[in-house]
Order: sequence, then structure tokens, then C-alpha cells
Amino acid sequence: MYPDARNSPSKGKAKQADAQNWHSHWWDFHPLADHLKRPVAWSNASTIFTPHPSQPLILGRLFSSSKQFIIVSPDQILNNPAAYEPPNVITVSSNDHWLFAYFPGRDRDGVACLWQRGYSIDKWNIRDYWACERGAGIVNAVFVGAEREWVACPDGSTTRLTQSGPLTPVSNPTLLAVTQAHQLNVYFLRTYAPGVKSLTCSLVQPSCTAENMSQVAHDPPRGPKTSRLCSAASFSFIFHDRTRLAESVFMVAMRSRRYPLSDTLRAAASDSSHDLGLSLDMSIDNQLDERPPLLDWNSYEEEQMIELCEVKLRFDGMYMFLFAAPLSPIYHPGPCLTNFMFVSVPAFKPDTSTSPKASPTKDKQPQRGQLELPTTYLVASFLDFGEYASLPKSRIVAYSIVRVVPPNGKIPWAARLVGDRSFSPRILTVAAPGSLSIATRKVTVIVAITNPGGPLPRGAAKPKDIPVGNLFALQLPDLSDHPDYDHPSILAPVNRTSSDCPLSIFISPNKLLACAVSMLQTSVYTLPRARITSGSKDTLHQLPLAQALTIALQSRRSTADISHILSLPSTPVAMLHDTLFGTLTSYEVNARLGTANPFTMVDVMGVAVEIYRARARRTQNEDEKERYLMLSRNALNVCSVSACLAAFEDCKESEGYDLEPVWQLISLSTWVVAFLEDLMKECVFLADLADPTPNTSLNPNEVVPKEEPMDDNPFLRNWLTSPFQQATNQSPHPVSLDAPILLHLVHPLVLTNLRAVVFHVSSFHQYLASMTAKRENSQFARDTMLDLINSSGLDLKVLEDILSTAIPEASAIPVEEIMASFAEGHPVLAQHEQLKKTIRSLTISSAIDRPSLFIKSSDLIDGFANLSASDRPVGDDPGVDVVTKGRLLTQNPGLLCLRCGGRSQVGGDVMVGGHSSPRWKAWERMWTARCICGGSWVSGNI
Repeated sequence: MYPDARNSPSKGKAKQADAQNWHSHWWDFHPLADHLKRPVAWSNASTIFTPHPSQPLILGRLFSSSKQFIIVSPDQILNNPAAYEPPNVITVSSNDHWLFAYFPGRDRDGVACLWQRGYSIDKWNIRDYWACERGAGIVNAVFVGAEREWVACPDGSTTRLTQSGPLTPVSNPTLLAVTQAHQLNVYFLRTYAPGVKSLTCSLVQPSCTAENMSQVAHDPPRGPKTSRLCSAASFSFIFHDRTRLAESVFMVAMRSRRYPLSDTLRAAASDSSHDLGLSLDMSIDNQLDERPPLLDWNSYEEEQMIELCEVKLRFDGMYMFLFAAPLSPIYHPGPCLTNFMFVSVPAFKPDTSTSPKASPTKDKQPQRGQLELPTTYLVASFLDFGEYASLPKSRIVAYSIVRVVPPNGKIPWAARLVGDRSFSPRILTVAAPGSLSIATRKVTVIVAITNPGGPLPRGAAKPKDIPVGNLFALQLPDLSDHPDYDHPSILAPVNRTSSDCPLSIFISPNKLLACAVSMLQTSVYTLPRARITSGSKDTLHQLPLAQALTIALQSRRSTADISHILSLPSTPVAMLHDTLFGTLTSYEVNARLGTANPFTMVDVMGVAVEIYRARARRTQNEDEKERYLMLSRNALNVCSVSACLAAFEDCKESEGYDLEPVWQLISLSTWVVAFLEDLMKECVFLADLADPTPNTSLNPNEVVPKEEPMDDNPFLRNWLTSPFQQATNQSPHPVSLDAPILLHLVHPLVLTNLRAVVFHVSSFHQYLASMTAKRENSQFARDTMLDLINSSGLDLKVLEDILSTAIPEASAIPVEEIMASFAEGHPVLAQHEQLKKTIRSLTISSAIDRPSLFIKSSDLIDGFANLSASDRPVGDDPGVDVVTKGRLLTQNPGLLCLRCGGRSQVGGDVMVGGHSSPRWKAWERMWTARCICGGSWVSGNI
């Protein structure tokens, strides 16, 4: 019945209301039902891989920069790009060395390709590629053989979880792929084999395949009218139980759909029942009975069940074996499956009171098979479009997959529904596994939920993007909202609010960000986080960002997502220091407990370089930007001192130094001397202005200038005592003891490294001075080193003695204050007295020759106009190699560090007189994978 026109709103008001709001429609979410998802992969080196929107290519983006590159496709695809679609499967290995993608063919066989990474993370070389016949295309793939995962404990220590997934000791890489034909293909490379080898087994019937057995080709689908093809698949790598021998067991879940066979399609195409022509040829009617049955559109329906299969991958020392055992499927009436995934939980520690060594008659456990605590969940989401007249209804369910141990020794699995939730009228689009809490043994699931509509922005200044939904963290097993987590917004352009919902989502390596891909754009969002503020220093290691940073350093993963969050203007500055302090606390706890730390404190300082530079790029205040750049430069100097020290120690011999890389060692010495000059200039400046008497001003961080005799010039006297000068506070100028470069004089580790590198430069200088040059090149090298030290204005031997004396005094400061200075990047109040003492010792000794320190011969030659007390900061010269400290060759683009922005040309041969230097090459090889700050390399011309 039609509504009453008298009570209905006018057309003008309805149009005005529609103009002020946006609304979603059912067709906006139908790409989820059609499985038109665009795959996305986020590597541990912080590279986001996405498919090209229309071409068979893979795009790589280096997060969090704007640099992009293209992965080269195989020649078979490049020669005929119109015959292939963009990849529907993209996966990258955990060590970031291998990349795999599958390109479906258009009316032809698809192509699977395997790439291997070079030194830089933007260089990928094709290792091998192969064809996949029609009907056996790959729907999902994953690399196995990942290292055990690190997790943070509540007390600040870190531990490793048990192994999950199969172990493949003699193959690298090993790839698992599920095909449309419900088969599992295992692709692997052996060190002694030239190409990729494979194993194949069925996932819908019990099967066993061995590496030394002949492989049977894929059986084409058979049936009277339809072909049953796998449309989606998911892998579950189960954590091994410490109480039993490790088993290489994993599970595969599949969702299938029925499609008409090609002969049925041909029969429908050649059907002449609807032909309006007047042909009198009656021979066609005689052939109707010989044709296949006509097309039934119900053949396209999706099966309302999820098939499960248990798979074992074993290695007997020579060959690999593959066993598959299908399990009972999970039936669910959901008409349209949009997401399904496994979420694994580590097994609980076994109870000693129910040890298997106990007598069966005295054991209190029941004699029949019992369910262990669930270790794996299967989470699936559905959309119900109904009659396609309104928005779809979304629903998410969770099943616990548990192992049953009966007395007969078999190991079947049982599935039980543990969570069921609907979100109407809001719509759940995508889901992904969340984080694991080792304290509570619980995991979360991240879901993206969009609104059915909302208001449009008003006013003249309209934003480009508006919120259209939120990200939620759901608790397993009941799928309830996590009460301690926030709900970040999902943004969409104003002109595409209803038609740009996320179709795929992938979590960053440290589970802090999410990359969401829609039909038109790729976006990065902050994941839901616990609402925890900074507390006391004793609990800073429990901060989510501090735990994430500790685990990232332990796992040798990129910290770009952590730095991105800490650089946001909404993140307070205190959170930056608290995160670094919490990471240092975990480092000290592991050292105290005897746990080996895969990272060092210098690695933490390398992360600080990334955080400070990211913070400087985002801030609008010029003073804050300069402050963060100073902190970043000094943090990089800490890393450089450590790298130079390692180089001198590697080239040290029993009676001197390896002289084959003499010019390389001179380059390092030049950088060290330049850095010492900047440090000593700062000390001289502070010593000239500082009064040795205690500071009684209100700010103890400032150095009060001592009174100087007044000049006889009345103009100078009047200017110093003028009200304008006192109001502007231009002189006397307070000098802070919190300069970042002074950290090298108060922190025990940094001070120890500085003293050691001063010792090596001094010893190297004395070693060259004591030698008689026999060749012209040797004479040049000797004279260059002598001129470097003589013109520096420093006595390295005296300087080394003073620094050695300061080490015990720096170590006597409380550990918390030492960690605080390292976290903040500059000396703290508790270190000021020791810093003043060290500065006075340096400035009153013969270690510094002030005229030679401040006035260089090059300044006198170029003219007094170029004379300056503060030269370019050390490390800011773009023409200097950030690793070797030598000059960069202009014809070689070299490598670019994503973290510190430095350039390098490491990896070249060092030849002196026709002989290479193995010691120097070994030291350079340390930095071919990562920069001295720990950042990843990319091509210098990108």
C-alpha cells in the first residue's frame, strides 16, 4: 500500500536530506561475494606488494616512504600481457628472500612465478616459473620453514614459542599451494638441483606421495554437468606440543563452488530453441539428444560447507613424504563466504599432576578420549544478500579445532562452534588474525566494519576523506569486542564513500598497522591498540609499542610501522622516550636472566635514527625539527663509531694493522678525527662559559656563564646593560649540558666504544709513522695520515687516557639514569656533574690545541670570510659513504638506506698492488644486507 502523501516529506526535502548524507547499497558489497579480492602482502622488510589494477604486474611500495618499484614478470607474460590477468595470489617468505605470485590465464593456462631477492629490497630476480593448467589454478599459497616466533613476557623478558608448521631442513624455499582441483602442491628447491621440484596430493581423499615416486598429473574434473572447483583456501600451522615429539602437521580448509563444464557452456551457446530464424533444416532436432544437458544457473552455487584436511610433511633424511587425511567438513548455512582463516594459539604447559608417567589406574583423567585445550580456531564471515533488495546481513562465526586422543592411537580432530555474532545493520567486509597475548594466552581477530550510511561534511573547507567505518579487535573464542582496545576509523574519499569498501587486508610485520586494498585505492590504517598511557619506569616494558619494538629487534624485522606510529603528531613526545626505555629494560632483563639477545644497544640507537627522522619530517615547528635532526645525527654517529671500531678490530694484526686497505682505514680515521673535533669544540665552548662553581639557578640543566671583565668600549658596555639586551636574553647566553653529542662522554657503552676507536686511530697513526715508505703509494698514505693527526689539534694519546678515566665514573651512575640518557638521546640531570668533570679534564689538559682545533689551514687559504666555528655536522655530507666514510663515485648509484638516508657503495673489491683485502671484504660484507644503522638497502637511483 502506498504511503499517505499528506504525511510524507516533500520531494525537495528528501533530495536535500540525501544531499547531506551518504548511503550504501547492496551492490557496493557484491565484489566480496564474487571473490574479486586484490591480494596484498606485507614483508618483514616493510615492503607492501599489491597487484597492478589491470595488468599482470606486481607493484612494490617501500613503507613508509613514497618509493615504488615494479616486479618484472616472466617473459611468457610480458610477450602477451593481454592473455593474463593480474595476480590473484601474492605471498612472501618470512625471511624476505622469496616472493611467489600466480597469474591466471584468460582462456589459457595460468603462470606461477618464484622470485629471489637481491641485496637491496627492491631488486627481485626470477628464479623459476611454470604453467598451471586450466582447472588447476592456484587459489592460495604460503611459504613454510619460518623461524620460531618471539613473544614478550609480562616481566620484560622475551621467549620463543614452539615451532609451528613443517620443517624442511634440506630445501629452501618450500612453498605450499592449494589448487582449484582440491590438490596440494609442494614446490621446493634443493641446493644441488637446478630447478623447482614438486609433490602433489589430493585434499579430498586419503593420499600419500613421496619425493622418489612418479607424480601423477592432475585429473580433470568429471561430472554430468558441473565442475566442482576450490574457490578459497586457508592454512593452519599448529604449534608443536612440548610433551610429544614434534610433528610436521598442518591443516587446510577449503571452500568450493560449482561451475558448468565447458561442454555444457557450448551446449547452451549452440541452443537454437530461442532462435527466431526460419531455417527448414530439421537435422538439428535429431542431434538434441546427443548434446549435454542445458545450462542450469544453480550450477554456480557455492557449497555451504568448509572442507578440512590434515596434512603431514615429513623428511626421512633423503626424501620428503606427503600424507593427506580429509576430516569431517563443517556445515554452515551461510550463503556467501567472504573470509575464513585459521588462528593458532600456543599449547599450555602440561600439568605435572597428570603426567603420562603416572599409572593408568591412579590417573584421574578419564580413560576415554578427551578434548585438549583448543589450540586452533577457524574464523569465517558470511554475507547474506537475501532478495538483493536491501543491504546484506553480515555474520562471523568461530570454531575451535581440537585434537582428540583416543586409546587406539589415532589422532582425529573435532570442530565445535564457540562463537557466533552478527553486525546488522553494519557490514563486516574483511578480517585478519590479530595479536597474541602471552600473559592471557588469548588472541584477537581484526575486522573492518562499515556503516550503512552517514552525514557528509558541511562547510566551505571540506575534507578529502571521511569516516565510513571502524576497525575492531574481537576476542576469541566468543568474538566479543575487546574492552581495552580503541576503534580506529576507516576513511574513504568523499565522492566514493559507499563504493570503496576494503576487499583485502594484511597486517604489518609488528601487528600495528593494516594495509587495506579496495577496488580503487590502497590505504594504511592503525590497528586497534590498548588504551595504555605511560606509567612508572618499572612498567614501561609493558607498553605495547615497547614490546613490539623489542620483538622486532629480536626477530630482525623492520621497525618502520613502529616509527610511523611514534612519528604521528597525535603521539606524545613522552611515548617516544618511554618506548625506547621499555625496550632497553627488556634488554637488561634478558641479559640478567642469561637469555641471548640477538640485538645490541647500538641496534636500539639505529631505531632511534629512524624515529627521530620520521618525527622531524612530520613536525611543523622549525625548532623541533632541528632538535630531532640533531638527535638523529648523533644517533647515527653512535652507530658509525661502533662500525669503525669493528673495522679496526677486524684489520688488526699482531704487530700492527693490515695495510692492504690502508686508504680505507685512513677514510675511517678521517671521519673519527672530524667527529672528535666537533666533540672537543663543544667541550671547549662549554668550558669557556661554564663557571666551576655549583649552579644555583632555577634551571639546573643550564650552565651559568662566568663573569668576564667589562670592555672599556662604552658602546659595548651600554649594549650589554641595555634593557633591550636583557629583555631578549641574547647575552649572557645559557648553554645546555643536554647537547646530544655529549652523550659520548657520559654513557658507559658509547664512551667505551669512543675510547676504543680513539685507541685504534692513535695506534694506526703510530704504526704508519714508524714504517719506512718503500713505494710512492705508501708514502702518500703515510703523509696523509700524519697530516691528518698533526692538523687536528688533538693529542690522541692524552685524549684516550682521559676517556679511560671517565669510564668508571660513568658506570657508577644508576642504571636507570643511564638507560634514560640512552632513550632520550642526550645526558640527563644525574650525569651533569660527571660531564662537567670530564669537560674540565679535557679542556685543561694538553689533549686539545685550541688554535689548531678552530683554525684550519684551508680556512686561511680560502679567506676569513669562510672561517666558522661550526662546520657542516658530521654525517651530513651526501658525497660520503655512510659505511666506509670514503668518497662516493658519481658514476655508480650504489645503495640508499631507507632508515638514515645515507648512501653507500659497499660490496666492491678492494685491490692494493693486485691483492685483495680479505679482512676488509669480510667487514664490508657485514653491511651488504643492512646499513650500519640497521636500515634496509634500496637502489640508489630509485
